[in-house]
Amino acid sequence: MKTRQWFLVLSLKKQVIILVLLGLSFLTGCATPSQNPYLYTGAGLGAALGAGIGAAANHRNPWKGAAIGGLLGTAAGGVAGEAYGRSQTPYYPQQAQGYYQPAPQDTYQPQLY
Repeated sequence: MKTRQWFLVLSLKKQVIILVLLGLSFLTGCATPSQNPYLYTGAGLGAALGAGIGAAANHRNPWKGAAIGGLLGTAAGGVAGEAYGRSQTPYYPQQAQGYYQPAPQDTYQPQLY
């Protein structure tokens, strides 16, 4: 049975539930907070590498191999990029605490603030 025929056979209540769940899944993708930039870099590199390997591996239908390899590479690269981004320590610039001038070598006089 084809997908369209299967969908028309379902009752109206089931169709509404499926469409609402599909719509919510699209909206939750937009509602996530800003992602780690390494996630996007890893996903892009993984997609390119996976598509290249998939096209080379499938001699009968390289487009199908590229599509499957690209999808798998995107997922694997995104996970790897996220893991790499979480392992990096964020850069926090140091703030100056004041000017420090060392005491002369021959005498030591503590300074009170």
